[in-house]
Amino acid sequence: MKNSVLNRSLLGIIASLAVLQLSAHTLGHGTVTGSLRDGDTKEPIPFTSIVVLRAADHRLAAVGTTDAEGNFKLKFLPLGDYVIQSTALGYQLQQPTVSFRPLSNRQKLGTLTLQSLSSQPRVQAPRQTVAQRTSCPPAPKLAVRS
Repeated sequence: MKNSVLNRSLLGIIASLAVLQLSAHTLGHGTVTGSLRDGDTKEPIPFTSIVVLRAADHRLAAVGTTDAEGNFKLKFLPLGDYVIQSTALGYQLQQPTVSFRPLSNRQKLGTLTLQSLSSQPRVQAPRQTVAQRTSCPPAPKLAVRS
């Protein structure tokens, strides 16, 4: 009788510690979600890299990609402040910031609309004339000694 009560108590303590460890792990990390869309066509921007940088020193914290629908989800970011960047070529850079705290560790960025660089005004400089060589000098003859 005493052994079964002791075993049940020990099992209850172990289960409680496991739950505490799991919740501490979950509360100690952040998750950020969102989606990327083209500003002109409103189409999703698929398979684009998402980079998470620490806000204080811009050191790399995590990297992910958007799926076929332009959605992304980055998990297990340590608590702190971060800058989110997309590396979509041909689009203007956006850098939203997120902060993860113990009771606020899930951030939903929603839809990030990226403006294409082609819709931005372009600055053109005058072309410089480049001199081209019209003929090549003859190749030097090699003397072979036997």
